[in-house]
Amino acid sequence: MVPHITAEGTSFYGAFLYYFHDKGERTRNRIGFTATVNMLTDQVDKAWRVMAFTAKHANQLKRASGQKATGAKLRKAVFSYSLAWHPEQSPDKEAMIQAAKNSLAALGLNEHEAMIAQHTDEPHPHIHIVVNKVHPLTGLVAKLKYTKDKLSDFAREFQRS
Repeated sequence: MVPHITAEGTSFYGAFLYYFHDKGERTRNRIGFTATVNMLTDQVDKAWRVMAFTAKHANQLKRASGQKATGAKLRKAVFSYSLAWHPEQSPDKEAMIQAAKNSLAALGLNEHEAMIAQHTDEPHPHIHIVVNKVHPLTGLVAKLKYTKDKLSDFAREFQRS
């Protein structure tokens, strides 16, 4: 498995358009499946809106959960990365979703809202994970230090198991 981190972003709508549609189109021919993690909906068309709402209301979530208003300030709430398998491997949907959940846990994001898209436009099986850096209950912004190292370690362990 090969993980790849993409640039952080500010728009869940932009991430939704890019990862959950065909390139530059409103069609979804390259999408094998979609899934959500830690969301009340399994429909990505609605999930991106929930994620944007969570990010927009981070300060209110902090107050409601008794958190201090100090800490990391939100600049870019959208974090995304991909997990790719070798072309000779053929993980099923459940295995891919579980790999996504395990990778989120490895990054300390297992409680964060996320959307998953499998793309079928390349010879190698791969998924894209779009994560909200704002915790949905506490409003705290995830600290993503050593993310590349953590994902590499996760991928190495995943291949061994």
